[in-house]
Amino acid sequence: MPLKNENEIAVIVDTRELRSKAVKTLYERGVKIEAKHLEVADFVVSDRVAIERKTLKDFESSIIDGRLFKQCEELIDNYERPVMIIEGGSLFASRLHPNSVRGALASVTTDFGIPVITVDDGVETALLVIAYARREQSELKRPVVLTARKKSLTDADFMESIMASFPNVGAQIAINLLRHFKTLRNIFNASEDELTKVEKVGPVIAKRIIELITKEYDKN
Repeated sequence: MPLKNENEIAVIVDTRELRSKAVKTLYERGVKIEAKHLEVADFVVSDRVAIERKTLKDFESSIIDGRLFKQCEELIDNYERPVMIIEGGSLFASRLHPNSVRGALASVTTDFGIPVITVDDGVETALLVIAYARREQSELKRPVVLTARKKSLTDADFMESIMASFPNVGAQIAINLLRHFKTLRNIFNASEDELTKVEKVGPVIAKRIIELITKEYDKN
């Protein structure tokens, strides 16, 4: 069956997505593609709709290291109607405990208000991108423009970054530690037992933090 030509619509695509099956399908369908390095999202189809594409593996990893929620914050800060598409079949067939997946989905959809759509592969992702683009551009006559902007890092961002760089800490645990202890000094002065009182900080993480902040620097 011949492919339907979609050259009446355009999509801004993150350059890191250009080799994906989704982008290949957009090309095959005749979509006008503008490749740019995007700070936020992977596809932009209008001034208000941006789409974040994740593979199932990337979705799992982003839950583990807390990156998922930071990305959600950036999406809602920059776009009025962001969407998240996850490729790879059932989310509950992942290596994570189903309750972890359910909790993450509940947070993304209710705390951030971002709809999550699961698809089997990149072809289905592309067809959804086309559907969103057609509705925004052809039906609602909305322009395809970038509204995302790179935000200046605040002191809080730097503090989170310092703690998130510790082994097995990640973004969410870093935030939990800073909310609990208020300052980096308080975290570094805390005992192993005090650290484990923070949500998601177990003995292994607490011990490793203590080891690193008390270890003498030695790089030969």
